[in-house]
Amino acid sequence: MNIAELVRYWARWRPGHSAIIHDDLHMSWAELDARSDAIARGLRAAGVGKGDRVGLLLTNRVEAPLVTIATLKLGAIFVPLNFRLTGPELVPLLEDADCTLVVTEAAHLAQLEAAKRTLPFAVYVLGSGDALPFADLELESGPAPQEAIALSDPGFICYTSGTTGQQKGALLTHGGAIYPGMAKNIAEGLTWRDKIMVAVPYVFTGALISCFIQFTVNAGGTMVLESDFDIDRYLRVIEKHRVSVATTVPVIWERLMRSPDFERADLSWMISAAAGGAPVSVDLIEAYKAKGIAMIQSYGLTEASGLVGTMHSEDAMRRIGWAGRAIMGTEFRIGDHAGNTLPLGETGEIMVKGPHVMQGYWRKPEVTAETIVDGWLRTGDVGMMDEEGFVKIMDRAKDMLISGGINVYPAEIEKALAGVPGFRELAVIGVPDKDWGEVPMIVASGVSDEAGLARAIEAEGAEALAKFKRPKSMVCLTEALPRTLSGKVSKPTLRKMFPQVPEGAQRLFAA
Repeated sequence: MNIAELVRYWARWRPGHSAIIHDDLHMSWAELDARSDAIARGLRAAGVGKGDRVGLLLTNRVEAPLVTIATLKLGAIFVPLNFRLTGPELVPLLEDADCTLVVTEAAHLAQLEAAKRTLPFAVYVLGSGDALPFADLELESGPAPQEAIALSDPGFICYTSGTTGQQKGALLTHGGAIYPGMAKNIAEGLTWRDKIMVAVPYVFTGALISCFIQFTVNAGGTMVLESDFDIDRYLRVIEKHRVSVATTVPVIWERLMRSPDFERADLSWMISAAAGGAPVSVDLIEAYKAKGIAMIQSYGLTEASGLVGTMHSEDAMRRIGWAGRAIMGTEFRIGDHAGNTLPLGETGEIMVKGPHVMQGYWRKPEVTAETIVDGWLRTGDVGMMDEEGFVKIMDRAKDMLISGGINVYPAEIEKALAGVPGFRELAVIGVPDKDWGEVPMIVASGVSDEAGLARAIEAEGAEALAKFKRPKSMVCLTEALPRTLSGKVSKPTLRKMFPQVPEGAQRLFAA
């Protein structure tokens, strides 16, 4: 069994059932199988063979999953590329992946020009442009691809979102990409009847690997693919198609909650609503609970093919601030700087072991050896585990700051201040301090009363935070906080924006 065979299975078993809904298009499993066969024939004629890399630089459109499955049917490796990157930013990724060809659309053709000057890949374009037409890849006649593909064969190179520096390509296998979906589908009862919402970019691991491969292809369900995220349309689409599964970052759930249409929206078909990538607030959980939806925290990372931890819905309120337990067949432990296991309750690096951990970073054996040790993936996330097996994420190791010789975790401060009124978004970063080395600083957006917010933060912080954790200053932005492709606040961008406390910053706690 492999991903290609799963598509063939559903094409035989439920040929007329919708595999993809995109705007007014309903593509059945039989159509997905037949069209991906045709594209696979075209890719093969263009020189793509087993192990070769096929890049995709597309927005959310139905050709994206078609090219994905066609690539996998040849035993080739699918490389999703972030269409938000500039041409120079794409060059090192394309050099690293060494793609045979790239499929793109006219709007993003220019972003490949810099890479094309030095790299020999072919370009096929949807729409007009100075490249080969995508239609040339769909060959209707000829034998269907029948490549022997093992579960251990690589299927994807997914580049990390870059929150911690230079992007690295996680090499994910067919079996690894499938496995978390099996665990979630068994635990939560997801089946072919479910409809899975995707409104974030398809090239994001949470959409491509989790929502499409794991929840749709694995279970034979239906992916509802939106062109982009629109608050009003999102709620209408959930109602129209009776969407039952959605996994996204908390900021999207929060924006939906603030929509004037939220109260009247019928979300009664939603059986799996999960948030990952940032803490889930009490207000968010309560708002969805009032509509009969259990909002749960989940924990995942690209290097482990997406999902690694989640919780039962009944634990959502009981364990606020915790990321959940390891999914079926997966193990967690907390390690020190040398990787030695720490006792329960102590803070260290979260380590993950399971059949879905990546084979390694593409063409980076030294970094792989540092990251995967004796089968354990060193996540770079700082956290702790309790006697029930629940894991709490304190922060990214590289986001941690040291104040007066004491480790301070910005995410812990953010959680403590999440219930303070008067802001839309809030993040904490470290800034230099002549007395303590580093101290926390708040960066907030959507603030109407800066002085009032400062008073509220001081009142809450005096109760919830030790003195060394209390932010000493605050900067308020008129625009939204910068985010990565996956929707996480980009701490590296904030640190570049504010290498030190700017003049005019609001002082806190009598700093």
